[in-house]
Amino acid sequence: MKTIPLVETAVEKKGHVCPPSDATHPKDRWETLFVYAFICKFTQIRSKVEGLDSPMDLEDAILVKEANPIMTQILARFIRNLRPQTRNLSSDVISTTVATVVQEFSRSNERSVFWNDDLKKNLDPFAGSDNDFWKMNWDTKLKILRQLTELQLCHSTEVKALIDRAWGVIRNKHKKTETTAPPPPPSDPYSQENLLFIPLGQDSQRKRYWVADDSPRVYVSTNPWKVTSTFQCVCSTQQEYITWLDGLKQTTPPETKAGERRTKPELSHIALVKAAEDRLSTIEAELVRIQRAKKKIAQRNLLIAQAEVRETRTRRRARPDYAYLNDPEIEDDHEDEYRDEGDDDYDEVMDEDEAGPSTRASHNARRRSARATVLNNNGNRSGPVDDWGDWRGERRSARLGAPAETQLDGPPPKRARTAESNASSLEGASAPQKSIKLKSNGAAAIKPTETLVESVAGKKKSRFWVYAVEPVAVPEATEDEPSSMNVDIIESTESKRFNGYRDKTAASSVTDDGGRASVEAETDGDAYAKSMEGSLSPASSMDES
Repeated sequence: MKTIPLVETAVEKKGHVCPPSDATHPKDRWETLFVYAFICKFTQIRSKVEGLDSPMDLEDAILVKEANPIMTQILARFIRNLRPQTRNLSSDVISTTVATVVQEFSRSNERSVFWNDDLKKNLDPFAGSDNDFWKMNWDTKLKILRQLTELQLCHSTEVKALIDRAWGVIRNKHKKTETTAPPPPPSDPYSQENLLFIPLGQDSQRKRYWVADDSPRVYVSTNPWKVTSTFQCVCSTQQEYITWLDGLKQTTPPETKAGERRTKPELSHIALVKAAEDRLSTIEAELVRIQRAKKKIAQRNLLIAQAEVRETRTRRRARPDYAYLNDPEIEDDHEDEYRDEGDDDYDEVMDEDEAGPSTRASHNARRRSARATVLNNNGNRSGPVDDWGDWRGERRSARLGAPAETQLDGPPPKRARTAESNASSLEGASAPQKSIKLKSNGAAAIKPTETLVESVAGKKKSRFWVYAVEPVAVPEATEDEPSSMNVDIIESTESKRFNGYRDKTAASSVTDDGGRASVEAETDGDAYAKSMEGSLSPASSMDES
């Protein structure tokens, strides 16, 4: 008889694998509560980040497929706990930094959320996504946040120190220390009582209810130690919370008879109802605080939006490109560079009826340009316009061709006396004095007996006063006196006629060589000729010759 040995076949045992969740929203996943509870207990993100006041805000940040400040601050805090030396964690590089950290821990043999039993290694969640965290679906984002939370609990020096201090764990006992730090008191936010995450209570059906803060959000789960455990959201608003509390009261076990004792599930249900009722005032105060904070954020955003729209008449969005009359080619080349695309938006915002004609200059105006800028319906320029009309009330240089209306009444600024200025003044000494407007009446008027002298040898010329010569009456020559004496006996008295500053309507014209040619004095030529008759001045003698 032949015996055949039995061959034992090895059966591979699989680890504890939870079934996949069929949740369609982050509120029905236990990872959301896990991440939010870690944020509230081990970090100060909730008090420092605006808009993160409840688990609902975290869920909204996860669902957004673009960079948002809430998720950026959360990821930055997680990365600093794992890599304290990291500095640049702005929204444009935080995605790449998170991918680097997750990939670094995935290369180790430590099993993570992304462990593959067939390949015996961790998979890269960023594969095929170009390391872009923001464009991932919410399920992958939630798994990455869970993985980062677990890594902090295991590898973050700061987080582990908080846990050790709360539970009184002393590391490196062989090293002598002066004193051992005692555990923090229960009032400390990092005490053992505050770091523990225990359910709010348990009902008569052994369902556990969880809360993470003072908001009305409540979660329910079955026994979390079983693979078949379920998890879902119960309520998110105050009204839903009151409805849920009323349902608990209706299912409260009835009063026991005399001598009977309540079971443990019944006692847990009664304690749950009492704890839920005690939270009503806290929830109301928390909702008021959240509403006030959101109102403040909305008001600030409104002020920021109004500040972006509000513009002054002197503020331009584009840097203007100035054109000058002495270079027409540059003016033609840069004709359209003065206006930017942003000017159209600016013109639409400013209402003509609200702003008024004096609020700002017309958007079609070109400074220092002689080309017509009025556009007709076809978009073509039609007819010449006043290029200097928008500069009234502002002083413009006459050397650039500004008309008299744009000049102010004040005196021109004094120039320093340099060799160049003295030379220019000597060169213009021979030019006729025509820029002074002579008065017809008053003390400064030219008398009929006086003669205007254009230039006097050895005398300084001025733009504000002239020389007038009054001939001295010569007695008639007698026979005893020689007639040749009448020619040399002439004495002239000089009188300076101050005529003040130029009238504000007096302007200067631009010449081709860049010099200043004065406007002709408003003196009648015939009157001047009559005044020269019978005069013995050198000017009249030259004219007769």
